[in-house]
Amino acid sequence: MSSLRSFGCVVSFAVGLLLVTSIPAVQAQDQQALAQSSYVSEIHGVLQDGSGASIAEGNLVLTDSTGKSLETNSHSDGTFVFRGLVPGTPYRLLVMALGMNKLTREGVLAGGPLLVLPMQVDPLQQSITVFATSPELDTAPELSRTLDPTALTQLPSTNRNLAQFAMLDPRARNTVGSGSDGRSSTRLTINNQSFRFTQYELDGSTDSDFILSNGPQQNVSISAIGEFKLLTNEYLAQYGRSSGGVVLLSTKSGTDQFHGEAFGYVRPSGIQAAPPVSTFHVPNAKEQWGSTIGGPLQRGKTYFLGSYEQQHQERGAFIQSPTPGFFTGIQNSYMGLLRLDRKWNDREFTTVRLNGDFLKSNNLNDVVGGFVQANAGRNDIQQSTAGQITQRSMLGTWLNDFRLSYSNALPLWYTPFTPSIQIVRPSYSTTGGSSVEHLRSQAWQAAETISKTFGAHAFTFGGDYIHQYTNYNFISTPLGTYTFAAGPPTPNQMPLRYTQTVGAQTLKYGQDLVSAFAQDEWKATRRLSTNLGVRYDYQSNSSGVANFQPRLGVAWDAFGNGNTVVRAGAGLFYDQIYGQLQRNALNLGPNSSAASYTISNPSYPTPPTVGGAADRRDIMLLNPRLKNPYTMEVSAGVEQKLPMGWVLQLDAVFMGSRHQLMLDNLNAPTPFIRTAPGQTRAAVAANATRPSLFYTRSDGTQIAVANVEQVDNVGNSRNTSGEAQISRRFGGLFQFQAAYLYSSNITNVFFTGGNSTGTPSVWNVKTGESGPSDFFQRHRFVATGILNLPAEFRLTGVTVAATGLPVNPLTGVDNDGDGILADRAFGVSRNSYRGPAQAQTDLAVTRTFHVWERLSLESRAEISNIFNHGNYVKLTTTYGNGASPGNSFMIPTAGISNSDPARQFQFGARLLF
Repeated sequence: MSSLRSFGCVVSFAVGLLLVTSIPAVQAQDQQALAQSSYVSEIHGVLQDGSGASIAEGNLVLTDSTGKSLETNSHSDGTFVFRGLVPGTPYRLLVMALGMNKLTREGVLAGGPLLVLPMQVDPLQQSITVFATSPELDTAPELSRTLDPTALTQLPSTNRNLAQFAMLDPRARNTVGSGSDGRSSTRLTINNQSFRFTQYELDGSTDSDFILSNGPQQNVSISAIGEFKLLTNEYLAQYGRSSGGVVLLSTKSGTDQFHGEAFGYVRPSGIQAAPPVSTFHVPNAKEQWGSTIGGPLQRGKTYFLGSYEQQHQERGAFIQSPTPGFFTGIQNSYMGLLRLDRKWNDREFTTVRLNGDFLKSNNLNDVVGGFVQANAGRNDIQQSTAGQITQRSMLGTWLNDFRLSYSNALPLWYTPFTPSIQIVRPSYSTTGGSSVEHLRSQAWQAAETISKTFGAHAFTFGGDYIHQYTNYNFISTPLGTYTFAAGPPTPNQMPLRYTQTVGAQTLKYGQDLVSAFAQDEWKATRRLSTNLGVRYDYQSNSSGVANFQPRLGVAWDAFGNGNTVVRAGAGLFYDQIYGQLQRNALNLGPNSSAASYTISNPSYPTPPTVGGAADRRDIMLLNPRLKNPYTMEVSAGVEQKLPMGWVLQLDAVFMGSRHQLMLDNLNAPTPFIRTAPGQTRAAVAANATRPSLFYTRSDGTQIAVANVEQVDNVGNSRNTSGEAQISRRFGGLFQFQAAYLYSSNITNVFFTGGNSTGTPSVWNVKTGESGPSDFFQRHRFVATGILNLPAEFRLTGVTVAATGLPVNPLTGVDNDGDGILADRAFGVSRNSYRGPAQAQTDLAVTRTFHVWERLSLESRAEISNIFNHGNYVKLTTTYGNGASPGNSFMIPTAGISNSDPARQFQFGARLLF
């Protein structure tokens, strides 16, 4: 156990070495206002970093229940003293230091024992509030979840994907299988909002992929992360651009002592369970290795931290139809990071971070698998390089934090194995393909945050400017695609339609983002804390200019003893117009150099010639008055300390969203209202009812069009949830936390910008369109535990259980003749079916061996999905065109993106020093 404690000290030391500077004392008359002649007691203490080293020139503000305050600084040895205080009177103590977190201690008594106040490095400049009489309670009004390096490295994680840790909060879930690869594996939906609205930050700067909005643009090794935090509700005004949630990552720093780790993990192929749906075992091998090391370049002045991680994987993807088989994909990935920290003096501190990652795969996210055959495969590359400079300064009594960052990424870069005509038979097979996409994105950000404490008020204000742009080469289906009716081929069967893109696209586009915020974390009374703030966001790709977002949060110590905390909050949150919409409008717009055509009942097997005057094309537009979607959130909760150290937390949240994005067809055929199953309308008959045969382009020329789809702000949704959470820390022996979430969700659209998403069953008919969002789960339960055992064994576990995901029942044919296969079965509404329940338990066992005084070896064995439960993310949606569902409806689809992995074993070791 001593080695675990030693390791904990090393980790704390790595997170806590940035030293701070002074803030001058307040005027003598302020001291007289607080003190009286009868005050004879004092408060003595010392400021320390995570390693126990003294923090000089820290600023401390002591406030009584009336709001009067005293202010002082810590000395060179970290000590401080407040004199002339009332004995037995509780005070509030706020501590702020350069580059460190803001620490608040409640209920400090004059005449008490020496206060030892440990402070931690906090690149995000967050606040930590501690009740002296009840350290288990969280007094922040926001709803969040924080994981330190111990939890990140000890909890089970067979894929070492940072985004997966967000799902330890029941309000977050992945939108693809949890074993997925690359950028798509980080597509998180939070509070049932679109995954494209989730925001990511790394060391205080934005890290979101602004084009695809799938997740973070940069990947960093777990071993380089000092803190992981998920914000899900009522967060401070300095965080925004999201109505769902924000994932915050901060990297570790070097210290005055050399420290680090070398690690290796292996997943042997032969002992792994067959993947879901598969009828036999497939190859499943994976190796990950790397190291992280940090230390001084000049003790007390300059520190470094370097991190490197590499992965090699061979994974078989099960092909379930028409002939069972598998395709083995090969994937290699690399991640590296270098961080330098320099303390110039007690008032200036500079951090420089450089990082990059690279991934190459011939079957990313099982592009081949399920119904997709091997000849439809492609080669994928994803990579990013980035850097950031952070300058922290004390300007008088103001703390200034300036950040400048740059990133260059390839979020999407693929080419087919062998280009050929694609043939799609839904729920049966897909062969061939010819699409090519090469996408490079770049982003610059400059951000400023300034903070200052005035008595009971902690003010923070600032803003940022982001310039994002991209170069994009896109050739979609240049050789064409045949689409047949769902199911196996029949004799003399002809295709339903043929689609082909004529011409190629080379695009350059981007956007500018500007934000400003101001917030006041105000200790109104000894028992009442408030967060008051306002934020403004501007986006050049949106017409919205009134994007002001007030935020309010309160936390109240109900009985003054720290045992019961009541909190409430309300706020307005604006989302971004994600770049995929701009890309779609340029690719498929009327002035595009490429055009996509759909021919109903085409010739076969010789493709028709498209692009003639009689051929109609579908185009996509953005409403020139498109605004940012927004969500109003209101929350209330209580946190109660129970006997024997247990803590119960209850929270309720209501979210109402407006101006949500939705497609509107400006040239839709008249509604085709079916009165019985099996009814269809021919494309010729549908086209005859369209309002217009042609669309006039900006140069005055006309083009023949079919569907003219425009993105508008006509969607809305509401989400209500209640959460119960219980937790307890049994000293250093056992940690446990369990949370249950019940939610209700209804929306008239779930549009993500992808093909056919947000498309109604019948244009201009709202009946049947209201339903749950695509990733809504009414019940969700998450439990985590860490148990320290004798002989330095440690057992950790995670259990997740939830109801199944919605399934949208589609006929698989074009009933209304509009050329879009989004027609639902007769008499049902959107997402009216639900898949099977989900459940998964992961376990990890570690043991620590002492090798030398500061050197230890940690062995590890872990099992994910120990009971091998089938957890399906995507089921076959082809209901059929009859009165009852066909045999293929709701059957699981093979592929790592379509379901969570089956039971997997992984073994590893970490050398810690």
